[in-house]
Amino acid sequence: MNSETKKALLNHLTQFVTDRRKFLFTKILSFRTRHISVVMEDIYQSQNASAVLRTCDLTGIQDVHIIENKNQYDINPDIALGSSKWLNLIKYNEDENNTISAFKQLKEKGYRIIATTPHENNFTLDSIPLDKKIAVVFGTELTGL
Repeated sequence: MNSETKKALLNHLTQFVTDRRKFLFTKILSFRTRHISVVMEDIYQSQNASAVLRTCDLTGIQDVHIIENKNQYDINPDIALGSSKWLNLIKYNEDENNTISAFKQLKEKGYRIIATTPHENNFTLDSIPLDKKIAVVFGTELTGL
């Protein structure tokens, strides 16, 4: 769906929404961010990734990038509890190595890629520089990134 079609659809649908509800949507959207994005690479257990979606929704992170190299991610509705309908889920599953495609697109949008790994002498969560947009990458539960 192109942006003109989306705008036309939005204009049509807002006719059926009360002014109070429109105000509430606008208020909630003002707390959403694209300065931080979450990237999940090759998630094996859908319940874990679905819990991440809930956390993103709760903390205002709007975009979640899902890389499917070996594993396909399907939302676990019992865990996500509807969070996915409020987020933008961007899937990368068309190339042989979707990780490279995802990172390339994120870098083109100005994101710094932050990998989550259990190594010493790296940044801790509270010391990650936020001067630029960041994409925090989580790997599969078994082997990591």
